[in-house]
This record gives sequence, C-alpha cells and structure tokens, in this order.
Amino acid sequence: MSIVAPLELWVLIITIVLLSLLWGQVLVLHYRGSFYRFLMWEPVVLIPIIIVAGLVALVLRGIALDVFAALAALAFFAGLTGTVLHIRGIRRRVGGWNLDNIMVGPPVFIPLCLSLISLAGIVASVSWRY
Repeated sequence: MSIVAPLELWVLIITIVLLSLLWGQVLVLHYRGSFYRFLMWEPVVLIPIIIVAGLVALVLRGIALDVFAALAALAFFAGLTGTVLHIRGIRRRVGGWNLDNIMVGPPVFIPLCLSLISLAGIVASVSWRY
C-alpha cells in the first residue's frame, strides 16, 4: 500500500519548513540591527503566525487554507517592502553600493526569499482548496 499525497500538500510542508528556517535568520539579523525601525518587527512577528496557520491548514484544510493564503499574502508584500528598505539601507551607507556595504549591510535577497516562499504557499493553498 502506497501513500500518495497531492503535490500541494508537499509544497505546503516545504513552505512551512522554509519559513521556519528563514524566521531564524530574520530574527538573528534584525536583533543584530537592534530593531531600530518599527517595521523590522513585522517579519519577526508575522512568520511564526504563518507557520502556525500552515500547520493548522495541514490538519483542518477548508477555511484554514484560506487564512494561510491571506497571511502568506501579507508576508509576500512584507518581503517586497523589506527589499525596498534593505536597498535603501545599503544605498545610505557611507560609500553606497560598494562591495563592503553589500557584504556587511542589510541582505537584499532575504526579503525576496520571504516573498517567493510565501508565493509558493499561496499557490499551494489556493490550488489545494479549489
């Protein structure tokens, strides 16, 4: 007897795992930045809520998938906002866009990762729901 799960289930599981790993990175880097902007709290608070919503959606499905998709949409836009803020943060450093500032400054691609992972979760939850 083989157990076959839909592709959407696996994408949702991978999304939850990736968000968990990403949350650790975001927490460490924003802590290092001393949360000097209020918006730095947004992914630190939002990602664990999405992880819990994803775990609930795995068990209950139904409306829980819609809640997960809505929260993931918030994370998608938070990632885009973070990308803009990180780009501005590098640009404002002394020397602007030199290699040292890119290496030491705020990472540009981590907020984009949040957006892409959230987008995968949105697609998986919406296609699994309907």
